[in-house]
Amino acid sequence: MDASAQETLAFLVQNGMIDLGDVQEQMRQKEREELLMRCHSYDIWEGRDGRWRTYITDETRSHNRRMVAKSSRKALEEYLVEHYQGQTEEEQRKRCTLRTLYPEWLEYKRLHTTAGTYITRINSDWKTYYLDTDIIEIPLCKLDKLTLDNWAHKLIQDYEMTKNQYFNVTVIMRQGLAYAVDKGIISDNPFAGVKVDGKRLFRKVKKKPDQTQVYSKEEMKQITEMAWEDFHNQVKVYELTPLAVLFQFQTGIRIGEVVTVKFSDIEKPDYIHIQRMVRRDEGKVVEHPKTDCGDREVFLTSAAKEIIRAAKERQKELHAENEYIFSINGKPPTERSVATLYTKYCKKMGIIQKSSHKARKTYVSSLIDGGLNINTVRESAGHASEKTTLRNYTFDRSGEDEKREKFEKALAI
Repeated sequence: MDASAQETLAFLVQNGMIDLGDVQEQMRQKEREELLMRCHSYDIWEGRDGRWRTYITDETRSHNRRMVAKSSRKALEEYLVEHYQGQTEEEQRKRCTLRTLYPEWLEYKRLHTTAGTYITRINSDWKTYYLDTDIIEIPLCKLDKLTLDNWAHKLIQDYEMTKNQYFNVTVIMRQGLAYAVDKGIISDNPFAGVKVDGKRLFRKVKKKPDQTQVYSKEEMKQITEMAWEDFHNQVKVYELTPLAVLFQFQTGIRIGEVVTVKFSDIEKPDYIHIQRMVRRDEGKVVEHPKTDCGDREVFLTSAAKEIIRAAKERQKELHAENEYIFSINGKPPTERSVATLYTKYCKKMGIIQKSSHKARKTYVSSLIDGGLNINTVRESAGHASEKTTLRNYTFDRSGEDEKREKFEKALAI
């Protein structure tokens, strides 16, 4: 602390403007909270008898933990602070488990992604596949390849996992242990040596039926008619959301992108720049798309331009002109306001529920059917790989009669 800061503190204390004892107590409390957050990962709860309980790591017990109970939460926390303060840094390193490391690793992970839904998914996997299992109670320094190999293969068998499921679920173990290496808690990552015979063990994923993944040409025609009717009849609180549905079919952009497009995004006459979205976990508009590849220019068809023109005209009629194309109050419409229209239209047509994401798949499949180059389609969809476009977004939109005609024509001698 420099002289001026010391003088200021002395002045505040001498004039009764600040109580040094209170400040020191607050500093001690802050240190206690940080210690418990860093070292203690078990829940603390009050039992029916009024006593407060938690667990602490104890390698002598069958589950590597033992219960501690005190008369009050304050007494319990004081016990925990003394317990952890009494451990040397080396003892803390030896006692570190995946359970105690997870909160710190998750915060580290949060700093390295802009996708809040990714963190939400990781937390969901933690609760489903890790929490209350023995593997997270074993000190990291005692985890070896054989233990992790058995854990991984049992995980696959118990949950009949696909390759993607396994990869997603094991992110916590794989990257958590790598983080522990960087922290100096362990010398190497034993999970790196675990190998899985994917061809034999993973559940095979069969591509879903075409009719469940895309809208047929007839269904698209009916939705177009219903959406324009809703728009002209002004039947929605969010008046312009029927146009947002139509715009999705013409551009294939994600629902979180369509609600945030602005007139200023039309930087070229025939293209719209997709560069922002709503973060679903927060409902907040962020100035970036889902991925780096998501920042893209999407071609505007004549139908798409007509939709934009109609939105602009309605805003003028309502004296509600603003930067968002599908808004009349200066704020982007909610994703839900668009999604409910898909539910409504599917019910009216008497077909299975198909989401806005199916409109995106319909867009990609239509471009492929139209003979566009796969790289152009990939770029328009905002995909990093053509494999993603072809494997997950390309489906046959033809009806049975049309398929028969195509087979006959293709195989005619």
